[in-house]
Amino acid sequence: MLKTILDCTAFLTLIPIRTEGELTETEMGRFPACYPVVGLILGFTYFILATLMGWAGLPVATMAVLLVISQAILTRGFHLDGLADCADALLSHKSLERKLEILKDSHQGTFGVLAIVTSFAVKATVLASLGAGGAIPPHLLLLFPIWGRLSASVVATLSKPLGSGGGLGYAMVAHSGSSELILAGLFSLIMSLAFGLRSFMCALLAIAVGYLLTKVWKAALGGVNGDLLGATVELGEMATLLLCAIIYI
Repeated sequence: MLKTILDCTAFLTLIPIRTEGELTETEMGRFPACYPVVGLILGFTYFILATLMGWAGLPVATMAVLLVISQAILTRGFHLDGLADCADALLSHKSLERKLEILKDSHQGTFGVLAIVTSFAVKATVLASLGAGGAIPPHLLLLFPIWGRLSASVVATLSKPLGSGGGLGYAMVAHSGSSELILAGLFSLIMSLAFGLRSFMCALLAIAVGYLLTKVWKAALGGVNGDLLGATVELGEMATLLLCAIIYI
C-alpha cells in the first residue's frame, strides 16, 4: 500500500518522490483509495507554508491567496485544468459529441477561465474568513484537501470510464471499485472525526458531493475521465470550505 501511496503522490503532485517502473492500469486503479492520503500530504504542506508566512508577519488575506496559488502549483494545475475543461464543455449547450471534443481541447474558453477565477476566489476568501482571528485553523488546512479528494474517490469508484480507453483518468475509473472507496472513506472519516463533529460533517458533505457529481457526470457525458475527476476535487474543496465558513465562523 505504501508504494501505491507514493506512486499516487508522485503522479498527482509536484512533491519530489521517486518511483520505479511503469505504472500498470491495475496499479492506477488503486489510486482512488489513496486520494485522501495525498490530500493529507498536501494539507500538511499548506500548514507548513501557513506557519512560515505567519512567522513572516504576512496578513491572513495575503496568506490565503498565496496558499491557493501554491495549491495550484503543487497539484500541477491538474484539477483547475479539469474544472476549466468541464465548465467549457458542460456550459456550451452543444451536442454530446461536441461537448466531448471541447473536453479534450487544451485551450480554455470563457467559461473555463471563469471557473478557475471562481475557484481561486472562493477558496481564498473562505480561508481568509476562517483566519479572521489572526490565523487559519491548522486542522482545516490539513483536512480540506482530504475532503476534495474524498469526493473524487467516490466519483472514480462509482462511475464508468468515459470513452474506450486512454487518458490519465481512464485506468483509475475502470479498475477501481468498492474496496478503494471503503479505504478512502474510512481514512477520511476517521481523520475528520479526530478533529470534532463539525469536521466529520464536512467529510459527509464531501461524500454527498461526490455521489451527486457521479449522477451529474453520467447524465451529462455518460462517464468520467481525468478532467472530471479534477473538477470533482475542486468542487469538493469549494463545497466543504463553504460549509466550514458556515459552521466555523
